[in-house]
Parts: sequence; C-alpha cells; structure tokens
Amino acid sequence: MTASAAAAAAHIALRRRIPIADGWVFRRAGDTAWMPASVPGSNFSDLLRNGVIEDPFARDAELRLQWIENEDWEYSCAFEISGEDLAADSVALVFEGLDTYCSVALNGMPLLRAENMFCVHRAECRALLRPGRNELALRFKSPVAPGAERRAREGVLYPAENDKTADHASVYVRKAPYHFGWDWGPKYVTSGVWRPVWLDLVRKARIAELRHEIVDLSPERAELAFTVEIEGQADGQAWLELTCDRPGMPIVRHPVSLEPGMRSHRIAATIDGPRLWWPNGLGEACLYAFTVRLVDKDGPIDATVQRIGLRTIEVVNHPDAHGECFYLKVNGRPVFMKGANYIPQDSFQEAVTPERHRQLFRDTADANMNMLRVWGGGVYECDLFYDLADEHGILIWQDFMFSCTLYPSDEAFLQLVEEEAMQAVRRLRHHACLALWCGNNEISLGVAHWEWPEKFDYSAEQFAAMVAGNARLFDELLPDVVARLDPDRFYFPSSPIGHWNDPADDMRGDGHYWGVWHGELPFATYGERLSRFMSEYGFQSYPLLDSVKRFTASEDRTLGSSVLSVHQKHGRGDAIIGRFVREAFGEPTGFEHFCYLSQVLQADGLRVAFEAHRRNMPMCMGSLYWQLNDCWPAVSWSGIDYYGQWKALHYQAARSFAPVLVCAEARDGGFRIHGVSDLTEDLAVELVAELVDFDGVVLWGTAREVRLGANEARELLLVPADDLPALDRATTVLTLRLTRQGEALASNIVHPAAVHASALPEPGIEIEILNPDVVRVSARRFARAVHIAAAPLDTPGSPINFDDNFFDLLAGEARVVRVRDGRRFDPATLRVTSVRDTHATVPARAALAGPARRAAAAEG
Repeated sequence: MTASAAAAAAHIALRRRIPIADGWVFRRAGDTAWMPASVPGSNFSDLLRNGVIEDPFARDAELRLQWIENEDWEYSCAFEISGEDLAADSVALVFEGLDTYCSVALNGMPLLRAENMFCVHRAECRALLRPGRNELALRFKSPVAPGAERRAREGVLYPAENDKTADHASVYVRKAPYHFGWDWGPKYVTSGVWRPVWLDLVRKARIAELRHEIVDLSPERAELAFTVEIEGQADGQAWLELTCDRPGMPIVRHPVSLEPGMRSHRIAATIDGPRLWWPNGLGEACLYAFTVRLVDKDGPIDATVQRIGLRTIEVVNHPDAHGECFYLKVNGRPVFMKGANYIPQDSFQEAVTPERHRQLFRDTADANMNMLRVWGGGVYECDLFYDLADEHGILIWQDFMFSCTLYPSDEAFLQLVEEEAMQAVRRLRHHACLALWCGNNEISLGVAHWEWPEKFDYSAEQFAAMVAGNARLFDELLPDVVARLDPDRFYFPSSPIGHWNDPADDMRGDGHYWGVWHGELPFATYGERLSRFMSEYGFQSYPLLDSVKRFTASEDRTLGSSVLSVHQKHGRGDAIIGRFVREAFGEPTGFEHFCYLSQVLQADGLRVAFEAHRRNMPMCMGSLYWQLNDCWPAVSWSGIDYYGQWKALHYQAARSFAPVLVCAEARDGGFRIHGVSDLTEDLAVELVAELVDFDGVVLWGTAREVRLGANEARELLLVPADDLPALDRATTVLTLRLTRQGEALASNIVHPAAVHASALPEPGIEIEILNPDVVRVSARRFARAVHIAAAPLDTPGSPINFDDNFFDLLAGEARVVRVRDGRRFDPATLRVTSVRDTHATVPARAALAGPARRAAAAEG
C-alpha cells in the first residue's frame, strides 16, 4: 500500500461525527407556516427570535406566555449524506437531548420515541438513509398534557408545591423541575432539541465508553485500571494504545479481538511520581489527559481522550460522640467545604454559552470556594461544566434531579429513571471534581415535616404507599445504580439528613437551616444553630438598580409594583427583606437605596453564618449557601445576579472563605476572637485587635503572638468585658489583623452593635482613578459598606466587577481596587455609595480627587 493510500485508508477508517445543526425549521402543530429554528434551542427562544413573542424576561411577560406549554410543536430539518458515508458499517443518529416527549421520523419512517429530557438517544438509521437529501421530522407533545391526563386518570395530586401547573405535571415528566416554576424562577415549560444532534459514522468498531479506577495511589506511583467498552461491527484483530500527556507512564498496548456487539477490555497502567489533584486553595488541580486509540493494521479506527485527576475522596458519615458526622477527606486530609448551591444559569439552556460557564467558574474560584452543589431541581450539567470544575478544583456535590415532592413509583417511571441515572453516572464518574451522589433534595424533610397528608387530603394508607414507593426509588434503585457503575462514590438518599424544624437534629449529618429566612429569626441565630455540614441556608436581596433597569420600565421600579412582583417569587419576600432592612439601617430614601441596602443586609447576615460555620470546625465541616446564581433576573437568594453582577454577598463570601480567617463573636460584654486556617502548615502570627471610633481614634487595643495550626479553627483570644473601657459600642468598630513578619494574612472589621444609617458619620469619601481599571478609594471618617460602580468601556450591558467591593473603610484608610478579568470602565460613570448615603437629607457625593478628574476628562 502506498503512503497516500495508507493515509486515505486511515481517514476512511476513522469514526466520523457529522453535526446536524443547520437548516432547522419549526412551527406550532396545526399551523401551516414554518419558521427558522436553532438547534440546540427551545421553542421559546425560537419564537422570540422570529418576533412572535416578547422577551420572556422583560417586565411581566411571563403572565402572557403560558400558552406555549400547552401546545404541541414540530421541528424539521433536511440534511445531506454521501454514498461514501453510507458505506460505513454503522450509521446512527444521536440526540444528546430531546425536551421532552418527542417522536422522531427519518424520511417519513418512525425512528425513535423520547420521554426523558435527561437522556441521550442513539438510533441506528443506515437502513432509512439515502444518498443525498434526507429529512428529519420531530413532533414534541405538550410537556404538561401527560401530567393532566395522568392526574385525571389516577385522581392524585402530588405535593409539588413549587410546580405552578394546576396538575403538578412535573412529577410525571422526566424534565428539569425548575421549568415548572420555583420560588426564584418563572414557569417556562419548554420543548425542543436542547442539546446537539449528530450522525455517528462507524467503521469496524467504536469506543463506546472509557472508565478508570485508581487501584492504588502513593507518592511513589499511581496504579490505574482502564476499562474500555468497544462496540464491534465485524470480526477482526486490533489493539488498544493508551498514552498520557504527562511524563511518568510508558505507552501501553493491548491486543483485542473485534466482533459484533459490545465487549469490555481492561488495561493496567502505572504512573511514577504522580501529581495529585487538589481542591481550590489547597494545591494544584492537576489533570492527566489519557488518550485511548483503537488501531488495526490499516490504521486508526477510533480514539477518545479523558482527563483524570489523581486523588482520593472519602465522605465520612457515621455516628460519633456528638451525633452523626458528615465531612469530606481529600487525599486523606479532612477539608472544610466552602461554596454554594448552584441552579441552572438560565431558564433556557441554549442561552448558557461556554463563556458563561467559564465566567461562573472564575467567579466561584475567585470567591475562595471549593465546592458547588448541583441542586436536584435543575439539570445534569453539560460536559464543559464538569471539565471546568476539574480545572478549577471545585468539588461537585451532585444531586439526582428530584426535589421537594413525592414522585410516582410505577414500573414504567422507574425504568425511565434507571436509564437516566445510568447515563448520568456513566457520563460523570470519571471527573475528579465529582465528590458524591445525593438521591434528592428535601423529600425526606417534606415527608417528615411538611404536612402533606393534611394539605393534599391523603389517607394514612395512601400516604404510606406513596412514601414506600419513593423508598424504592431513593433507597433501592438509585443506590443500586451507583453501586454498580460508580462503586467508590458516596451516595445518600436525601439532603438534608437533619431537619431544621427540630433543633435535636442539628448534630445529624448535613442540614438546611431556614430558620432565619422562613422563620424570620435574627441573623445571630446562624451562630447558634449549626449542622455538622450546612448544605443550605440563605437570605434574599434585590439586584442593584442597574440590573433592575434591564428588565423593567421606569414606572415599575417601586416596591410591590406588579412587574417586580412577577420577579419576586416568594410570597413574603419583600416583607421579610423590608423588615430586616428597616431594623438594621432605618428607612431607605428610595428604591435604589433599598436595592443596595438589601444586598448589604444579605451579606451581613450570611457573614454571621460563614464565620460561625468555619470557627466551629471540625464540628461543622461545610458551608454551602443558597444560592450562587440566578436563572433569570429576579429578587432571590443569589450572590451573583442573572447578568453576572456580583452582589455584596459574593464579595463577602470571598472574604469569609479566604484561606486564613480572623473573626470575633460577642460574649458576655466581651469578645472571643477566633482564627481559622485551611493551610497545610502551622502559622506563628501576631494578632492585633483594636476598638476604634468612627473618627479613627483607638480606644483600646492589644497585640500578641499566637499560633494557628494547619487545618485548624481555634479561639485565639478571650477579651472579658472587664478588660474593655466603658464606651458607646454603637460608635465603634473592632478591627482584627493577623500578620506574619509584617505581611497581612487576614483582617476583619466587626460591628459590636447595630447602627442605623442616620447614626453614621458623613464619611468624606474620595475616589481616584489610577488607571481605566484601577481606583483608589479613601474616607476621612468611618464608611460602611462602600460600593463602587461603573459602566464598562468594552461590552455594553456586561457588568463591571471589582476584586473587592461593599467593604468598610476606617477613618483615614485608603484602598486600591481593580476591575476583574481585565475589563475597563468608563470614568464618567464611576460612582460610590456607602450606607450613610441612604439616609442623608442631601445624599453625600464622593469627591473625585484631582488625578481622577483629569483621567475622567481625558477619557471623555
């Protein structure tokens, strides 16, 4: 065979994927006119793009778009395939995501039926294809209709209280639960082709799956075993070739016999001197890229690449002297989990671009987080999401997609769930970031405490049968899938283990503490009610006015307006925020200041939780607040709003989750000062604590050498009330610093007493523009929660986030802050707000220093 012939043979032998992404059209079933469609996409996005509907996120559009969910929708596409491509041994159509009830026909012949949004569908189709033009026809049934039909047939209304459909259709449909409404998101029940479609052309064989197992891991070597699933098309001889992109592992070749059907092959490999994968903040998130090639005498047949992190993860959950522990050990080291609950980034998944995923993980890592919980009312995220979590060292707590309700348990439903779970586990199990599987969100809590029999008029026998049916799902089916396919990964049936309704449960496993928000208890309660692992807690805030303007008209921007009420999904939300704001700061002067103060309040409240959780390590070993992000512009518990603007909460999380933390709690008129370190080495540091008034006068202070052990939280200093001078706590702050050889390792400003905005001094803030991405801000007197805002120079509408914001400034203190991600701001739009401004008769203005005025003039 000549060289050119060999190259041609190799090209022919390689498996090919042909995307089917262009030329799609759609229509409402029964309409005659077709309209252009995008794949991946949804009927909502396609209707918007064609000018049929208004922006679903604008004002109160949600109220006018509910008709869409009740209709059936048709999608169609024509594509070309050559005779050469049809000569492949296998041609399959692969749908990575069909949302949700869909029948597919190819050239007028039925190909497949789908009824699970979360599943990939693969259908052999060569016999139905013809050279040249081919036509795909998809019909999507209304995703709410089957629920209505089934409820009418069975006469049972399931307790899906977040589901805003009349029949609680979400329980019957294997589709993202949040699409049916939640207390932070709209009811937009989509249909469409939500993930890519492609033709898979296979010659001789394909690598169907690659799985790895870390057999042994030591500083000297890592022993791995790879399992390769090969689907052959005919008999033949070939070999598998395993290579690694990092030094330490020789090429491994393994002979295989090809034959029709699926066969499994196991390859052992050893890496000398392995580099470990560590969570964010503890070391490098090192990844090894392994390539497996299937080759025969004619050349390559197929290849796949998989990135693997060499690490061990253990979830420790067992009874102990205090109750029931719950914590993670990574590479043998107990690690405190710092992070948040993640919900889908958009109501319409096609809008989540790769850059949005990348930005989210930059935001997460920059806030010193090491874990996200993928909550069970959304979707199993795309591969890129988990790839980025691997790269950034962000551990993933992965829920299965069940939340806050009982579900059917008939055999057909269980079979749907089993296939979904098997696909999810197989797809995600190789990721270094994947820490655990959880069966559902809050269903055990609901069974025990949400009074479902009384609310929904279930008889005792009926409710017992429903609960028993769910036990089949969460105590039998899902753990069996995990045990078979991912046996080294921890699974537990329902989060939380302990129930906040019962204080006796605080020491039982993980907890969701909602006594502050739902129970309207003081923020100080966060310091009193601790779980062994706090996996949910939170408090709402408004987006800042700049974000509110993007989805409202000017007449909407008053509390309680009909439009804002559409974007506030919690029935008591505004009342709770308003009461807490007034108690903490007094009455704001207007809506803009209310938005700002709601964020300061949210950050202040969760700071109490952050510090309490961390200083009580190792009793408490995790702090995941609700919630990281939004799926639409809303009043919610998020730390980052829908447009990507960091709220005060996210800035506070970055400070409170820093590797070294110093904090204080008030006790009997004095203070207990604590230090927390996530570092791997002991620290000998100087602790400096001072009480300072609003004019910068030091009224009391102490400095002493202290030790803080590696991975330790401890009390550094007890300051009794008798050691403190008599002073007005409402006009002072406690400043804390940990320094080592002059280097500041941690600092904090503690407010001994609540201060209304009207009692704060006029701070005399000055702001100086040093560069188009750097500002220096200073205050003559104490300035509370200084917020710097500016519009971008580059991308209109995209937010400007600084490396710190919403921070306190002591009298005479100056701070330099930079714009994140290399962005630049428009100097003419630079403005600053502090809490004092929200109650001034004439709102104070920040003074621009001379160089700042010159820079602004030059830019203008």
